Amino acid sequence: MKHRFILFGILVVIAVQNVYAINGVKREENEEKQDSVKASIDYLNYFLNRRGNWYPQSRDAEQRMRGLIHYLQDEKLDSLVKRLDDYRVSGERFFYRTPDNVEDSLKVTGYTPYPQVQEQLKRIDRSVRSSIVKEQIPVPEQLLENIDERAHTLSQDDAYQLLGTAYVSIPDSLVSFGALPDSVMTNPDDFKRLQRMDSTKRAILEEARQQYNTQVIKNFVDSVSESYRTEYIKQYSLKAQREYSDSIRYRNYRVLTAYNESVIQAVNDSVSSSLRILTNYVNAEQIGFWFHNSAQDSIQVFLSNSQPGQSRIFVKNEQNDSLGIRVQGVDRNSVRLLIDDGVTFTRFSQRQKKDISFEPMKIPSSLEKVDKRFNVITPWTLAGTFNAGITQTSYTNWSAGGTSSMSGLMVFKGSANYSSSKTSWENSVEIRSGWLKPSDDGLEKNDDKFEFITRYGIQAYKKWYYSAEIDFETQFFKGFDYPDRETTISGFLAPAKTSYKIGMDYKPNSNMSLLISPLTAKSVFVRDTANIDQTTFGVSENKRSYWKTGLNADLTYKKQFTSDITWQTTYKMFISYKAPFSKFDVDWQNTLTFQLSNYFNMQALFHVVYDDDVTFATDKVDVNGDTIYKPKWQIKEFITLGFTYKLNKPIYKRERVK
Repeated sequence: MKHRFILFGILVVIAVQNVYAINGVKREENEEKQDSVKASIDYLNYFLNRRGNWYPQSRDAEQRMRGLIHYLQDEKLDSLVKRLDDYRVSGERFFYRTPDNVEDSLKVTGYTPYPQVQEQLKRIDRSVRSSIVKEQIPVPEQLLENIDERAHTLSQDDAYQLLGTAYVSIPDSLVSFGALPDSVMTNPDDFKRLQRMDSTKRAILEEARQQYNTQVIKNFVDSVSESYRTEYIKQYSLKAQREYSDSIRYRNYRVLTAYNESVIQAVNDSVSSSLRILTNYVNAEQIGFWFHNSAQDSIQVFLSNSQPGQSRIFVKNEQNDSLGIRVQGVDRNSVRLLIDDGVTFTRFSQRQKKDISFEPMKIPSSLEKVDKRFNVITPWTLAGTFNAGITQTSYTNWSAGGTSSMSGLMVFKGSANYSSSKTSWENSVEIRSGWLKPSDDGLEKNDDKFEFITRYGIQAYKKWYYSAEIDFETQFFKGFDYPDRETTISGFLAPAKTSYKIGMDYKPNSNMSLLISPLTAKSVFVRDTANIDQTTFGVSENKRSYWKTGLNADLTYKKQFTSDITWQTTYKMFISYKAPFSKFDVDWQNTLTFQLSNYFNMQALFHVVYDDDVTFATDKVDVNGDTIYKPKWQIKEFITLGFTYKLNKPIYKRERVK
């Protein structure tokens, strides 16, 4: 009987465990400890969210740090903390950053910026050209071989071609003299006289021919020598410039590597310190664990890895038999049950059982009609369009000529819009990526864009809204001026354009919007100034960004010609307050879409951009011999045929009826 009683009591304890509730977390730490925990969490989130181009050294360490921050209270927490402690003890890195992603490179001691490199290259070129005496450069003998044939000199039979030129001067008596006539053969004196005249004319022409050939050979030698010496000086200068560029690139890399390693070490030391604070906080954490018995008695045991608690309770059954047990906390995840030495219980007694019958419940007539309390509304609408197209052209023995190529373009446009009776919040993102592979050359980028726009408006009067907007635009990949694949002209966040706008938004219907923003701030940021010339985007030397204020106007209009043909235009204009009549930016994009089927369409894009801060090289030079850069109209057009997928999903929500 005693064994049955003990077994029954243990079963009751197990049943009670299935309905326990965590009452709360007991916190013993003071305010200073709480502040250090919050600061450590914020510090770790900065790197876990990939800010500042920091990346985790180990995927496993990243997952466990995220699990520690989210504080998952299950049996995996202790093992998670143990693994992170092992990382800290072993000295492994938690985060790393490549030297190419050092954002403050211009502030690093010993680093040479791009404008200084370009200026030094110009000095090297001028120094080389001024230090070399062109006439003293020896010309290889093989360049002067077979001069007579290559210089096109005259043979003796062609000497008559010099008649009438500045190379020959013949007396009047010999000008009209030709071949000896047959009639003079009968007169020996005349024959001798004419023979002397013929010899004299031939001698004069021969002397003129030799003078002409000498001059032709001299001019040819001078031309070959001049070309060789000019090319020699050019190649010598380019070699000196390459050596200097390579040395600066290697030195900058070593400077950034040393600086980056010191920053990585400091960051990982701080991360290790933050993890130590968090793990110590977790180990000292106590969880309140409640036990209840059938007599409505309850006790609380605090579970902790450092200071486990202990309490005592009586477990009772329906016959009010009781068993005293002690509940001890082992760690955060387990408890130990111990039976007291003294046990009090009563005998089991049989009780009668009475069957109870229930009648069906009748619903009162007053509850048969219930008023409607909620309406279903759709404040949020999610929409998106994905287009992908590939074009391939191949030529084999094609008489008309042509170059084989392959191109691809992917476009994603998404939006998440909120609207109510008085407010609206519109969010949109556009991602474009296009690549071209001409013949056997490498891939070339022909479209690259990332733009995010968020606009919040409060209704002012009828169709007018007080609105504020943030417009961010950049690209993902490096850009080159093809076929040059060495000089980078753009890249990720180089440039990155951000516009902050406050004004009035006119919305006569869902297909048109006109935002006029008299308070607009436009900023341009260039992340990588080591490989990209920031001055072509209007940023001054030794700086990474600039900003300006002005008036902005945004017009968006959409026209549905038929059920399958749609035209959408977006026009943006910015006028600077510093120079309103000369400084302005224009961005006009037109898209014509032909929906061929549910999953295939054809799109024609025409995009025009003018930015007075973005300059291009011209054929003109200034007084110092430097190339003049000026802004130009930028035009881009695309016609694509490919796959399309559309998403339009409203988010339903209940609204209480007033």
